[in-house]
This record gives sequence, structure tokens and C-alpha cells, in this order.
Amino acid sequence: MLGIIGGTSFAGSTLLQGGENRKIISPFGSCVLNITDSMVLLGRHGIEGKTPPHRINHQLHLSALKQVGVTKIISFGSVGSLQPEITPGTLVVPHDWFKPNKIRTFHHETLKFTVPEFDTAWRNKVLGILNNEEFTIREHGVYAETHGPQFETVAEVSFLATVADVVGMTCASEAILANELEIPLVMIAMVDNYANGLGVEQLTGESFHATVKQNRTTIGQVFKLISSL
Repeated sequence: MLGIIGGTSFAGSTLLQGGENRKIISPFGSCVLNITDSMVLLGRHGIEGKTPPHRINHQLHLSALKQVGVTKIISFGSVGSLQPEITPGTLVVPHDWFKPNKIRTFHHETLKFTVPEFDTAWRNKVLGILNNEEFTIREHGVYAETHGPQFETVAEVSFLATVADVVGMTCASEAILANELEIPLVMIAMVDNYANGLGVEQLTGESFHATVKQNRTTIGQVFKLISSL
């Protein structure tokens, strides 16, 4: 079964609705999943979309998806561009990530190592669907994850730009945990802004949310395409 994780781009939309809302209890707490015949839909910011990125219980979310039988995941994320040539409105399907900060794992008490990666076969299948449409797509890229909820400083952006192409606050954590649960995960990132200090205009919370709203139509189109996978 396909699992869809939606974030800021889904806030205020009806994309993560339509099935049955079901409360799932796991060892890490409880959350609400929207379950249809073919998909499990999860809003990472909570059912009301108000949980800030640094307070998201990623272990709960991934364990809940595993518990209801999800076998593959598409994680949508809103990102800032770290490279001038990657413009807002571009869809990026990262092939790797950079996450130098807080540890995310299910293995606090066991000695177990996993190789962190986006599943290649699953990425290729998703890209095959997206490339048949008229989207602006970047097929490769490195996603950097920071804590949030604040945007990165200009100095942080300058550093991250040396190792990554886009920056967000959530999806690497999800990918790490999906790896540990052996669930293939691919990320579809919507570039909603230039990272702090890169754009012509000053980045603000208001400008960010305005661009997210503008790009919501594209996210809706992508969601409909991948719903049949």
C-alpha cells in the first residue's frame, strides 16, 4: 500500500482527505491517518496542520505507517533553493541528503547499522511518471535538513550550498526511519523560495506562505499523478 506524507504544501488543502480518519496507537504515541482503499495519507504537521517542524514525532509517524501496512512512501516537502539556478516552482527529486544534526533512529537500545539512501528503483518509477508531464523537474539533488522552525541564517545557507541543492526541515528524518523499517521512500520537493540571502527579495514568513499557496496547484497535479502508483 502507498503511503503519502504531506507537509506545508498540503496545509489548507483537501489532498490529504477523502478516506477514513483512523487513530493509530504505536509505542511512540498516537496519530491520525486518513486511509483509503489504495493509500494511507499522513499530514506531518498534524490533523490541523499546526505542529511545528522541530516538534514532529517522526518515529510515531513512520511506525504508524508501517503498522497499517504501508510498503512504499512518497514524502512531499517544501524546500528552499540553495542554488541560484534552481528556481521557485521547480520540483526536485533528491538522490541523497545531508543531515548533520539531531539523531533520528529506532535503534536506541540495539547495535544495528543501516545504509541511508533513497530507494533507487522507487525513485526511478516516480520519475518516470513525473517526466511524462510538463513540470519543471530536477531529477537529482541533495536535500539538506535543518532543525527549524526558524529559517537558516545567511552564513548557514552559504555553508549548506557547498554540499546541498535544497534545504528543508523534515524529510531526511523520515527517510532515515523508513530505511530502518525497510520501507522504500522517495521525496518530491517543491521549491517554494530561495534560501535566506539568495533571493532578490528578503525572505519572510509571509512571502514564504504566499509562494506555497501559488505552488499548491502543481502539488495537486503531482498528487493525482502518483496516486495510482
